[in-house]
Amino acid sequence: MGITLNYIESDSTKIYYRTSGTENSPAIIFVHGLAADSRFFHNQLKYFGSFFRVIAIDLPGHGRSRKTGALSLSVYSRSIEQVVRKENIGSYILAGHSMGGAVCIEHYKNNHHRIRALILISTAPRIPVTMDMVERSINDFRKFFDEMLSAIFFKKAGIFILAAKKSIDNEEESIITEDLRICMNIDHTGILGEIDIPVLLLANRCDSMISAELTAEMQNSIPGAKLVIFDSKGHIPFFEESESFNSSLEEFLTSIQ
Repeated sequence: MGITLNYIESDSTKIYYRTSGTENSPAIIFVHGLAADSRFFHNQLKYFGSFFRVIAIDLPGHGRSRKTGALSLSVYSRSIEQVVRKENIGSYILAGHSMGGAVCIEHYKNNHHRIRALILISTAPRIPVTMDMVERSINDFRKFFDEMLSAIFFKKAGIFILAAKKSIDNEEESIITEDLRICMNIDHTGILGEIDIPVLLLANRCDSMISAELTAEMQNSIPGAKLVIFDSKGHIPFFEESESFNSSLEEFLTSIQ
């Protein structure tokens, strides 16, 4: 199943997104986290494109999508709405990783009547970002970024770290710092109990960025939420445990059809 790169003109800029699958299939939208973009979901675009209409978005300021003003959860949520309108999608499943999970919860607040299910990956209602982390990213970004990449990736980390170091520029550095500020102020604890659609929580047991315990705690607050913990390191279970991740996600998606 082929992957297509598309874009939508919005607010004097372009929001890019990748698609796979057919228009008549149920839609699932993937939302990346801090310092990432839609390419992170290449495996899921290929795998689930046979059964679903799969979309992975470059949030504003990330990947190919440019930044035109201040970034925020609402700006990120609005970019999902814009892509949904462009693709003429009525209802959809949302899957978000890390900061992207918070974007999905924020999006749910104003679009709950259209969202069929939530898939929250390696995330938490309060993202564990501190002012110290923000200041370190400002004072010595390269050192901070090196440490962050080592915590994010586990398998074949050297390849990804080298690629990330080569590609990042000054604007992207400022966007990562801006995202850290956004994450520091996230608090979705009050809305979890109001989520009344199927929810799947996934995490790596030895994640040093956002602990599996923080993700697992959401199961106690979200009625009927399902939890899958992979016995692995790293912050990206759909990379570290791609086969198990896809299998768990497929089982969940089948159960809600």
